[in-house]
Amino acid sequence: MGIQGLLPLLKSIMAPISVEELRGQTIAVNTYSWLHKGAFSCSMHLCKGLPTSTHIEYCMHRVNMLRHHGVKPILVFDGGFLPMKDDVEAKRAKMRKENLERALEREAIGNSFAAYEFFQKAIDISPSIAWELIQVLKKEKVNYIVAPYEADAQMTFLSINKLVDVVITEYSDLIPFGCHRVRYYFQNGQIWVGVEFKSSMLRENKDLDLTIFTKTMLLEMCIFSGCDYLQSIPGIGLKRAHALVQKFKSSKVIKHLRCNSVANPPNYEEAFKKAIGTFQHQRVYDPRKEDIVHLSDIPHDFALDLDHTWLPKSLVQGIAKGDIDPLTKMPFQVLYNWILDNETLDSSYT
Repeated sequence: MGIQGLLPLLKSIMAPISVEELRGQTIAVNTYSWLHKGAFSCSMHLCKGLPTSTHIEYCMHRVNMLRHHGVKPILVFDGGFLPMKDDVEAKRAKMRKENLERALEREAIGNSFAAYEFFQKAIDISPSIAWELIQVLKKEKVNYIVAPYEADAQMTFLSINKLVDVVITEYSDLIPFGCHRVRYYFQNGQIWVGVEFKSSMLRENKDLDLTIFTKTMLLEMCIFSGCDYLQSIPGIGLKRAHALVQKFKSSKVIKHLRCNSVANPPNYEEAFKKAIGTFQHQRVYDPRKEDIVHLSDIPHDFALDLDHTWLPKSLVQGIAKGDIDPLTKMPFQVLYNWILDNETLDSSYT
C-alpha cells in the first residue's frame, strides 16, 4: 500500500489545501480506498454476505460533498491482478482468511468487540462490491472508470494526459508512478483538510535532496526501498536507497550491494527491471480511444515480458464500464437486487 515512509519525507513541499480550492476542477478518486473505509462499519455484514448499503452510503456522501463544492469527480476502480503482485495478493488473501476465522471464533463465544475488530481486518473489497457502487453512480450520473489492472496506474494516465486536474488518494504510489498533482485528505470532524503534492516542487524538497533526481531516479529510489512489485533488500530503506541512487546508477547500485556482501534475493536484478517496467508501462484504459494502452510507450529495445495480458477491445470496454468482472472476465450477475431499490437508496445517501 504505497512506499513506506515517503510522504513524511516530502512534507516540506506539501501545501495545505481545502476542498473549496478544487471548485471547477475534474478529479480522479481512488475509489477502493473509500470503499475500504466505508466497509469498516458494516464489516460483519460484508464478510458474511449479508445485505448492507453502509459502504455505498459512505462513498456517495463524499461524492455529493465534492459535487457540492463544484468539483467533477471521476471514480476509478481497481481491475484485475498483476502477476508482479501474486505474492502480495496471496499474503493479503491469507491474512483476510485468518482474520475471518478469528472473527467467527470470537463471535461464537460472545466477544463481539474482538470479533468486530477481526471482521474489519477480514474485509475483501471485491469487484462485486465495486459493481454495487457503480449501479448507484450510473443513476446519479457520476463518471467512473474500472481500470484493466491497477487504479494507481489508471489515475496517473488520466493525470499525465490532462484528462483530470488532480488525483485524490491515500497512498504514496502515485508519486513514483509520475502523477503530476496528488491531494491527500483526512477528515477533521465535519471538515475535510489535507495537503497537495506537485511533482514540479520535488527539487525544492528539504528532507531528501532531490535536486539532481530525474523521474527515473525517484522511481528507482522507491523500488529499492521496497514496493508492492518488489520487496526491499534487508537494511535498505528510503534514506539509504536515496543515497545509493544519488551516487550510482541503478545497475551499479545492485553491483555495489553485491560487491559489499549485501544479500540480494535470487534474480533481483531482473525483478527490479520488471518493477521499473510495471510502473512505467502498465496497461491502462484510454477513454478517448476506448481501448487498452500502455501508461507510457514501450521502447523498441525493451526486452522484458511484463506478464500483462493484452485484453480484446470489447472486453476492456466492458470492464471499464463495470459490466464485466475484471477478475473472472465474465459479465456480472445481478445478485444484489436490493441495491436497485430506489426507495432504499434515495433515503440512504441523498
